[in-house]
Amino acid sequence: MSEIITWFCINYPEIRKELLDCSHSGGDGEVNPYHIEGDCWSHTMMVCKMMEINSSDKALLVSALLHDIGKPAKRRVSLKNGHIQFFGHEEESALLAKPILAKMVNDGIVDDAQAKEALELISKHGYFYKAKDIDEVYQEFVDRREFFLKLTLLVECDHLGRFGSSQVEHSFEKIKDMIEKTRYLLEQK
Repeated sequence: MSEIITWFCINYPEIRKELLDCSHSGGDGEVNPYHIEGDCWSHTMMVCKMMEINSSDKALLVSALLHDIGKPAKRRVSLKNGHIQFFGHEEESALLAKPILAKMVNDGIVDDAQAKEALELISKHGYFYKAKDIDEVYQEFVDRREFFLKLTLLVECDHLGRFGSSQVEHSFEKIKDMIEKTRYLLEQK
């Protein structure tokens, strides 16, 4: 993983700087309960470490590194409550990741299939937070069990790569329950 991160920092220092400068919290001292760790780069490094511990799959390692590169462009302050939000960052991250992944293929870091899979993992890493129920999730992945397992690992590493409040842990329990029930259904198929 360190080689991939080093390659990224050498080739894309401006994106690293944007992530370092992009705080999950507001400027008035408010702490984001979903990301007490602060900036987006720190979170990304925590996710990368969790992924490195759990997998050696190149598509997963690269998706951990690139999953939130769209956050600086999507950072907004909610008019409703003044909290920082990043709605749509998954799609933005995938859009920004596309040329980076092409360069990774060109430089021999990943192959075409790994780059394609990483792009889809990045674009869908928020999927479970938006899914309505287990039936919807099952239908989405009924013929893609291996991809489902990779996506759930990215989502779990994304969650573990942060410091969050007890309310965050409680909301993630619902996601974990949905994942486990879907995993069980897919294994029965």
